[in-house]
Amino acid sequence: MLKNFNLISKLLILITGLLLVGIYSGCKRNEKQTTNTLVVLSLDGFRWDYPNRTHTPNLDWIAQHGVKAERMIPSFPTTTFANHYTLATGLYPDHHGILVNRFYAPDLGTEYNAPGDRKSVEDGRFYGGEPIWVTAEKQDMKTATCFWVGSEADIQGIRPTYWMRYDHDMPYPARIDTVISWLSLPEPQRPKLVMWYFDEPDSSGHEYGPENDSILPLITRLDSLIGVFILKMNQLPHADEINFIVVSDHGMAQLSPDKQIILDQFVDTSLIALADGWNPTMNIKAKAGKTDELLNAFKSIPHLKAWKHGQAPEHLNHSTHVRTHDMTILADDGWSIYWSWLKSKSKGTHGYDFRNPDVNAIFYATGPDFKKGYVKKPFKNIHLYPLMAHLLHLQPAEVDGKLDSISDVITKH
Repeated sequence: MLKNFNLISKLLILITGLLLVGIYSGCKRNEKQTTNTLVVLSLDGFRWDYPNRTHTPNLDWIAQHGVKAERMIPSFPTTTFANHYTLATGLYPDHHGILVNRFYAPDLGTEYNAPGDRKSVEDGRFYGGEPIWVTAEKQDMKTATCFWVGSEADIQGIRPTYWMRYDHDMPYPARIDTVISWLSLPEPQRPKLVMWYFDEPDSSGHEYGPENDSILPLITRLDSLIGVFILKMNQLPHADEINFIVVSDHGMAQLSPDKQIILDQFVDTSLIALADGWNPTMNIKAKAGKTDELLNAFKSIPHLKAWKHGQAPEHLNHSTHVRTHDMTILADDGWSIYWSWLKSKSKGTHGYDFRNPDVNAIFYATGPDFKKGYVKKPFKNIHLYPLMAHLLHLQPAEVDGKLDSISDVITKH
């Protein structure tokens, strides 16, 4: 009996030892697993085909040594705030609530991003979902942002480790140097995720129109700034551990003065309680009891689509959020919607249905985790969040995007 007990004891000790070795080996493997740094730059309004029309050697270099998407498909509405926050969260705008650049939020009883209003922009209550920097910070990873939509707010009570209030006048070289300074910090203080933003070529696309060749020198200049950043990044001692992604929020469509809809020439504006948005799409609240009358008036306007809350075309994934109000209107591609007292001389805009390729965006990526010389078929921008979470070895939040829809761009799925 004692002999058997001793034998069993020895076997238990041996099994326990083997288990401990396995656990220790597993820990060693996890310690050796490298989480590379991720840097994401957005160029506002950079249309997917701009590089086909002018000299962009640095984007061409990224495409040759990394990944280039044929196009990245923005979410509807194809506006700046909506899509920057979609890129950060992996949610459609209808699911995260930042639908246009400025709006009234009936759920909060107040306006978002009114002129000169910093308080609302920094109020986390407006922002649904979980941006990638919050996902990272919740998992003890340091992050940094320079002017990314939403990053100034206390979303879920959390901000990036390093963040900046938006300063439109901050020169692009200074933004580059800010990012390099973050990447140059000692490892314990260094962010693993950096997201930053340039406001061009959006402004120039509106002013001159995307088809005007006068915009092309700006495209080359932006490309040269990307080259400056890459040069400085490559001088860092850990440059070979940095993944770099360049995206845009949307593209830009050409406008014509011959294709303008003056809404108050067709609709009794006394029926309207409020209208959020701008050319070519708006979310509109009717006065009490006037929804159907107003909706029918909009539906009768040539070159304009209108749908009631909750009844948008399925492919748009739009109009269920309370902030879309009673109805949404959308001009046909190339058409503008204005009020007689509020017009614009813009020669380009965005906001159209994303099936119009003119409003589609760019995606370029290079670094140790990306394939080399790979061309990605067009994909939706909701898939960027799960890609970023995967690259940073983070447990992602539940989102609309799917890693399987974009994992072909990386070396290890």
